[in-house]
Amino acid sequence: MMKVKAYLLTLLSILLLSACRSTAETPQLDLNDGGKGLELTARSTGDTLYIPFSSSVTDERLQITEAEDWIETELRRGQLLVYAARNSTPFARQAELILQIIERGGRQAARRITIRQEADESLATDRYLFPYIPVLGFPLSSYYSNKEKIYTIPLSATGGTHTDPILFRTNLSGDQLRISYDYGEGSSDWVHDLQIIKTGDSWGISLRADAIPTSMAQRRVRITLADAQFADQKISFDYLQLGHSTVSFAHPEQMFTSLGMLPQQISIPLKTDLPLSKLHLTVYVDSHNLEGQIERNGDGEVTPDYREKYRSPFWQYAVNTQDEQMERPALQRYFRLIKSPGGVTLTGQTTTSADFLDLSLAMSKGFSLVYCITNDANDQKLWGFLQLPNHNRHLYLHSQYGKSEERIPLPAEASEFALSYRTNLHFDDIEWTRPTFVTLPERSWGAELPVPEGSTIDYPDLTNLKGIRVTANPLRTIRRFSITATYGTYVWSEYIGPKLAPLQFTCEQAPFTGVYEFATSEDTTLDLAALPDDESSKMVVATIALTTNLSQEQIQITKPQARSGWIQAELGIDPETGYVSSIAFYLDKNMSGADRSTQIRLIPPTGEGLSPIIFTIRQTH
Repeated sequence: MMKVKAYLLTLLSILLLSACRSTAETPQLDLNDGGKGLELTARSTGDTLYIPFSSSVTDERLQITEAEDWIETELRRGQLLVYAARNSTPFARQAELILQIIERGGRQAARRITIRQEADESLATDRYLFPYIPVLGFPLSSYYSNKEKIYTIPLSATGGTHTDPILFRTNLSGDQLRISYDYGEGSSDWVHDLQIIKTGDSWGISLRADAIPTSMAQRRVRITLADAQFADQKISFDYLQLGHSTVSFAHPEQMFTSLGMLPQQISIPLKTDLPLSKLHLTVYVDSHNLEGQIERNGDGEVTPDYREKYRSPFWQYAVNTQDEQMERPALQRYFRLIKSPGGVTLTGQTTTSADFLDLSLAMSKGFSLVYCITNDANDQKLWGFLQLPNHNRHLYLHSQYGKSEERIPLPAEASEFALSYRTNLHFDDIEWTRPTFVTLPERSWGAELPVPEGSTIDYPDLTNLKGIRVTANPLRTIRRFSITATYGTYVWSEYIGPKLAPLQFTCEQAPFTGVYEFATSEDTTLDLAALPDDESSKMVVATIALTTNLSQEQIQITKPQARSGWIQAELGIDPETGYVSSIAFYLDKNMSGADRSTQIRLIPPTGEGLSPIIFTIRQTH
């Protein structure tokens, strides 16, 4: 009987231990590639993918999530089966799957699987028709999802044949498209011989236009291509023919003008016969690199060079500056058009200040000041770009006079002063080093300006840091100290340009020339009781106000009597002036069994005719 009980106890212990171990251990889920994520490609004709995995739980405790209607999944004994339907669209597509453990209502050990499916236009059974402008660099699916987008195509005032080899994508033949013309008011039948041309996987349009009459400022025609079987499936293009009242660059290469990092005056001549009153200038900021840096779109394809993109009328007449976050109303006042021989001239003062330009990604991309000139005579848009250097290669931080050091004279009294400096980085990217008797203002989160309250940023790059406080100089000699500005740790980790010197403000505070004060109006004899029985640590038992214009370093605290470690004293400082304004006494509990007393002396500087202040402290037992 005893053996049976012992066996049952042993078995119960094993079961309990196993239960504890399974409760304590974290459930495991791993894909066979050993990572936490996996990328696979499915055939465009449809595919079944077998994804093996290892798990410490049963399939019933696993969950697979996916949100694409062309993907189905199944869990089958340590394998995840992914069924991808045939891709009947003309563009590649991608699905994100998450395999995870459901444990006590929560999700654990999530593993991400990316399924990418290529496209084959021969399989695209859906009838499709959508604009396709490769120079813009968008993924193919973006054009497919924005079929209603209408692009403007300018035509020469002299007319002639105009050909765009690539304008749209379709799996219909040219004779399945119905063509219609919608001429603008006051014009008709000035476009002839329209042909739809095949260019690889894309289609384009070629047409011949008449010359615009000299009496017209402009004229438009909207050409619509519609599926002959399904009329609601259609795309349109606006052809714009401008008259002779236009604006152009006197030197075409100045459409893109590369500038240095320091602010400078610009002057760009333009040709036009329009009066200044008919022209309108708007200034923007573009945060893309114009130096040929390789970028990829959402399909992983290399995007066209941004200079090529911005030269294209497809961008110039279609860009939504608000959606692209290019709007910068604050810049408008610093640029203007002035009358000049042969036309007008764009003048202005550039800036690379990240605070002024509101650039949150200034470290990683190039950017440009962008301007657009429109007019009252027609719908022309003339774009120009002032290319500015990348911040991660071109930083500067110097005084308002362009130096790495500046001297600041200060009065002897406690005062508030300002520092001015020039930089092209955010205020928050600068770190400051200062002595303890100097207080710098801090910026409030959510403040309207990116600098502390009361401070300003003057165009183009001058920051006026106001509200810096310094305590009084209690010394008979000039007090010299430095306030140093350097770039923050994050900036240094990203910066790859030339080494930069810190900016140093050397302050010289005038000496004290008055009469020193050193006194107290309170009783200097203190009779103190023993502390409560439950009090074992030192505590402040008395604070005496002092009237001084001396610093802590000028006053010496002495204890003339031995064995007086049971009391300590500490001087208090007025934060506004930096002068000593009080003395606090810290006392131990009296456990000696008898009353005790001692003296503490405050010794002022010698040679000033000041007498020591002597405190007598008595403590009962």
